[in-house]
Amino acid sequence: MRTRLFVTIGMIRSSALALGIFAVPSALSGQGTISGSVLDSLGSALSGAQVTIQGTSTRAVTDDDGAFRLGRVQEGDADLYIRRLGYRPESRKVHVTPGGEIHLDVTLVPLAVRLATVEVRRRPEAYDSRLAGYNARKGSQVGHFVTREQLDRMSSPRFVDALREIPGVQMRSLRGGGTTIILRGSRCPPLVFIDGFPADAGVMDLDMLDLSGVEGIEIYSGLATVPSEFMGARGTHGCGVVAVWSRPTRPRKQHLGSGDPVDLDKLLASHAVYTADQVDDPAGLVTGSAVPTYPDSLWRARVPGRVVAEFVVDAAGLIEPGSLRMVSTTHPYFSGAVKTALESASFRAAVLGGKPVRQVVQLPFVFDPAKAPSDTIPSPGG
Repeated sequence: MRTRLFVTIGMIRSSALALGIFAVPSALSGQGTISGSVLDSLGSALSGAQVTIQGTSTRAVTDDDGAFRLGRVQEGDADLYIRRLGYRPESRKVHVTPGGEIHLDVTLVPLAVRLATVEVRRRPEAYDSRLAGYNARKGSQVGHFVTREQLDRMSSPRFVDALREIPGVQMRSLRGGGTTIILRGSRCPPLVFIDGFPADAGVMDLDMLDLSGVEGIEIYSGLATVPSEFMGARGTHGCGVVAVWSRPTRPRKQHLGSGDPVDLDKLLASHAVYTADQVDDPAGLVTGSAVPTYPDSLWRARVPGRVVAEFVVDAAGLIEPGSLRMVSTTHPYFSGAVKTALESASFRAAVLGGKPVRQVVQLPFVFDPAKAPSDTIPSPGG
């Protein structure tokens, strides 16, 4: 008589585990992880640093926070090699245990291949007298203000979008197209001033204003808050005031974000791009260009900072699109200010064998409010 066997999934799983059939492969059980961060000599995170294990293809690149992670590293001794263009390479020996994780922080010391440091301070400029009243009113706690720093962080180019977060602002579409606003408690559009002068009579299409040319905006919704210089004839300021201040004309040579990202390692390996020590006459910054404006909120809070920018200067003395990268920064607002300044920077191209060539450049910026010539904001009429 034939005996029937009833085998359940649970019985198979239990037997398999007992026999080790479903056990973790020995190759995976003998692996660990190495993670950590790469910093510069002043403690700032370094992005783009390469971390490799000697004799293997295992490799990681640090992110914007300077962090890296190497997974599935075979157990035993490992030699780590950490390098970053413009910094002295470092090596570390570690011992990897099965299932373990090693964390280490590595500091790289900069080499003397950078351009001279650009010192940044808030200083009086030719157009500051025009904005003296605007700057003075910003700290008065009356009205609402939109600064150039805030505009630079916007993703929309529309002027009215810069006003959407202001309390009490409501959007209104105009007949025939266009947009205006109504302020809280009003039934009509506000009076618009541009650089201290009232705009033409009638309701203004605010989207006609080019946001890229605006330095700052003031909004006053109530009669009691409108400064005397914005009081229109016959009470035309009764529905509130929007005062727009234009920024100075600044030359823009290029948009640095355009173009595909540049693979510096590949270009350097093929000698399509050189470093400062490989050319006869290194690239240089034209004196007086690439001076960023100190971010207003960080200036008022007396926050110092540093940025190291890396990019390729081409044979024409321009920054190659897609090559700009912030090697290290202490605050994203400082990075934004540096990027804006570099858009109008001028360079002297590197020379090799009597011909201009492409060169990778590292340019440090130091923001120090303590070095500013004056801590006061110009008063109206000053």
